Amino acid sequence: MKNRHVINGSVFLFVAGMALLMSCSMFRSRPTKNYYIINYTPSKAISPGSLRPYPYALQVGNFDVQRIFNRQNILYRFSPNQIQYYELEHWAVRPDYMITNLVFQHLEASGLTNRIGIDFFDTRPDFRIEGMVEALEKFDAGDVFFAHLAMSFKMLRVDDGAQVWEYAFDQRKQVYQPEMVYTVQSMSNIFQTQMDVVVSKLDSLFSLIDSGIPLNQKGIIPLPDVPAESDSTVLKLDESGYEIIPEKKKDNQ
Repeated sequence: MKNRHVINGSVFLFVAGMALLMSCSMFRSRPTKNYYIINYTPSKAISPGSLRPYPYALQVGNFDVQRIFNRQNILYRFSPNQIQYYELEHWAVRPDYMITNLVFQHLEASGLTNRIGIDFFDTRPDFRIEGMVEALEKFDAGDVFFAHLAMSFKMLRVDDGAQVWEYAFDQRKQVYQPEMVYTVQSMSNIFQTQMDVVVSKLDSLFSLIDSGIPLNQKGIIPLPDVPAESDSTVLKLDESGYEIIPEKKKDNQ
C-alpha cells in the first residue's frame, strides 16, 4: 500500500512538472506585436524671399488611404501582383489618421499662413488641402528591401470649391536592414522630404496670389517644379520580379 502511494505521488509530480514546463515554454515563446509610427521633427527654416506668414486660413482636410493600405497590419509584397500583411508588425494608429496628423504638424511648424488647423468652428477657412495615400508598403525582394510611399495632394479654394493647386509623388527608398523599424525610418525620410517640397510650392503659390496673378480657367496656377531628393537606385518591376537599376539623371536641354 505504501508503494502504491509512492508511485501515485511520483506520477503526480511528473505530470505537474511537465505541465509547468510546457506553460513556461509557451510563455517564453509567445510572439510580441511591434507597433510603429511615421515620425520626424519638421524643419522651421524659412527659405529666403518668403513672405510667410500669408494672410490666409488654411484647413488640413482628410488624407484618405487606399483601402488595402488603411489597416494597422503593415502591408508587404514580394511581387507586383501579390500582397501580404505582417501578423506582428502593426501601425500604432490607423494610417489615415497618422498621415492627416503628420501633414497638419508639418504645415503648422512651417508658419506658412496666419492660421492652420483641422477644425474651423468659429470662422471659415480660405483654403483646404487634402489628398490620398496611394501606397504605404514594404517591398521585399529577398536580399534587398524598399520603403514605398506614394501620395497626391490638392488644395481647394473654400468659397467656390475651385482647385487651385495639385502635387503628387511616388518614391521608393532602399533599406539596408530587414528589420521593420528601418523601413519605417525610410518612410519618415520620404515624407519629410516631400512635405518640404509641398511647403515650398505652396509658399510660391500664395506669393503669386498675393501679387494679383489670376488663376487659369481650372483655378490652378502653374508653378515651376521644385526638385525633390532622389535616390541612387530605383525599383523596376517586371514579369520576373524585381530588378535594381541605377537611376539616370535627365540632361538639361
